Amino acid sequence: MIIRKNPFPENYRIILANFSFLSIMQVSNLVIFIITIPYLLKVLGPEAYGLVVFAQTTAIYFSIVINFGFNVTGTRDIAVHRHNPEKVSGIISSILFLKLAIFILMVVVLSVLVCFISLLKEHPVIFFLSMLACLSDALFPVWYFQGIEKMKYITFINMLTRSISALLIFIIIRQTSDYVLVPLILGTGTLSGAVTGLFIMLKVHGNKLVLIPPERLRKCVRDNVPLFISNVSTHIYVNANKLIIGSFLGMREVAMYDIADRLVNVLKVPVFMVGQSLFPHISRTKDMNFLKKATVLVFVFFLIIYAGLALFANPLITLFTGDTNPETVKLLRILAFSILPVSLSLFLAELILIPFGFFKEYTRMRTCSLLVYLGIIFSLIIFQQVDLFRLAFTIIIVETFVVAYSYYLCRKNSII
Repeated sequence: MIIRKNPFPENYRIILANFSFLSIMQVSNLVIFIITIPYLLKVLGPEAYGLVVFAQTTAIYFSIVINFGFNVTGTRDIAVHRHNPEKVSGIISSILFLKLAIFILMVVVLSVLVCFISLLKEHPVIFFLSMLACLSDALFPVWYFQGIEKMKYITFINMLTRSISALLIFIIIRQTSDYVLVPLILGTGTLSGAVTGLFIMLKVHGNKLVLIPPERLRKCVRDNVPLFISNVSTHIYVNANKLIIGSFLGMREVAMYDIADRLVNVLKVPVFMVGQSLFPHISRTKDMNFLKKATVLVFVFFLIIYAGLALFANPLITLFTGDTNPETVKLLRILAFSILPVSLSLFLAELILIPFGFFKEYTRMRTCSLLVYLGIIFSLIIFQQVDLFRLAFTIIIVETFVVAYSYYLCRKNSII
């Protein structure tokens, strides 16, 4: 009897399955995006829509603090210890407790900011309702499902809650004054998904919440500080442009930038899907040969994607705004170029430096990238040169710096 070797190992089948589930989820998200964003822009108008985006962007920064790097270390720790129920319960309990504690602290911080910042003081309700998304981030154990490499749960929960939220937007949002209900609808949807995820993790999978000694919680916080600093550094330059535009140019310009940025982020989704699918595998196996091949394939794929986006930028903007806007088309073409360095930095930074344990180097790289961004932004402000296009080019410069520095660190530490 001849026993044939399986040409497609189990590990790779798991990666392919997870990538397939994430692909289904992102295609559904793309469809929802295509039908809801133009509707909101039309019904609310650029000013109100820009305010919604501004409030959501503010909430993103609170979410960064709440996540505190736990989504990365939680995924890694669950992947390593997933066959040890006692360890898994300790990881789950630590992360949930710390995230909820930080969420409460962030609500207090927002309450203070509302008292002193005029824009928040004028529209407090929309900013507090946007915090529902932060509560969802605190509760939804995406790191657990990534760690056990069961992306199907994330996919089904995400598709269901987003579909219901989209339906409610079409039913409820009818006029400009309804703008305040947008974060309520979206936040309620994501919160219900988070509760569902918790139920599956605790009841269906039989995990338990246990009391964690204070010293262990403090150690968990200390261990995540480098990743927290890295996440803050990354998200500041990724999302701050909208806040700068809202502060210096206006909410209409925020709406223009957001449309272009959202389209580019949709096309970046496969990059993050690859990262989410490969991270548990690379954390366990340190398979560099596989990683090198994946890097080349992904970069070539996104080179083709960028060429297509640059070619069809005009009809895409017309589809989403209902009007041909040359400024937004140009903005889209500039921002889209960032797909290329981002696809490379995924492998050089997130899939090499972190799984191989170079947390300090990764943190230093992200911190330096933030300093580059802040240096450019302060120069633009000082010389009164803030505009949509210069801000877009700033993102390209910073992402290219990230690739160059990450490559340098990988070579310096003899990883590649």
